[in-house]
Amino acid sequence: MSFTEHNVNGVIYDTADVLSAVGGARHAFTTRLGGVSAAPFDTLNFFEHSGDTRENILENYRRLGAAAGLDLSRAVGCRQVHGDLVRFIRAEDAGKILYDDRPYDADAMLTDVPNVPLVAFSADCCTILLHDPTCRCVGAIHAGWRGTALGVALKTLVAMMSAYGADPMTVRAAIGPAIGACCFETDSDVPDAIRAELSESADRFIEKRGDKYHVDLKQINRLWLLRGGLDPRHIDVHPDCTACRGDRYWSYRKLGANRGGQIAVIALEEQP
Repeated sequence: MSFTEHNVNGVIYDTADVLSAVGGARHAFTTRLGGVSAAPFDTLNFFEHSGDTRENILENYRRLGAAAGLDLSRAVGCRQVHGDLVRFIRAEDAGKILYDDRPYDADAMLTDVPNVPLVAFSADCCTILLHDPTCRCVGAIHAGWRGTALGVALKTLVAMMSAYGADPMTVRAAIGPAIGACCFETDSDVPDAIRAELSESADRFIEKRGDKYHVDLKQINRLWLLRGGLDPRHIDVHPDCTACRGDRYWSYRKLGANRGGQIAVIALEEQP
């Protein structure tokens, strides 16, 4: 399994084959291409607090929704806090996507309500989408290095199992574009935090180079999902590094705070 690029009226986004293959949910991992935002947010920006206008961001949601077949007027996001809190999204939360309207401080969301797109935001951090086509529930996760160390991916999976009866053997997962080990250079605090939770099993994804460390966050999140019982064939990991691909993504590490951001979004489809 891998990822497929789509270009619909200039809006460029990716889908994960492992999610698309089972049907029942629509999803997208965005790039920075195909929106209306002006520089330095050009063009498909979804971050509000960098200086872009509300009108541009809402138009970007509209364009992505039209391209990907998602009703993003009903999308929901959280005020992401780099933690491991999971929230359950209800029908009455639909449409709470702009920052001040978002219902929760959290980094992961789950729902079994159709046509309520869940949105995770990123500009280097991992975004993870989950779907159990059997019990019909979906999740969206933001996992920076702190959330990765805390195991937010596993905690979201466990919450999905507890609340909805999800079976890890039928859950599909996709980890979107994020900063790669090539560019995520850190001090010892990051590997220390990860090893505190995963012990030596994380070592193959942490490389010391001189006084610094390079950490593969995408593979560590995959490891958390495997610990939760997912079939490795049911996990797609996007190959792109957001810091390397400035032509395609925004990167906090490379551009600082004055830039846009991309999203990952997933929504259950209505049953016929």
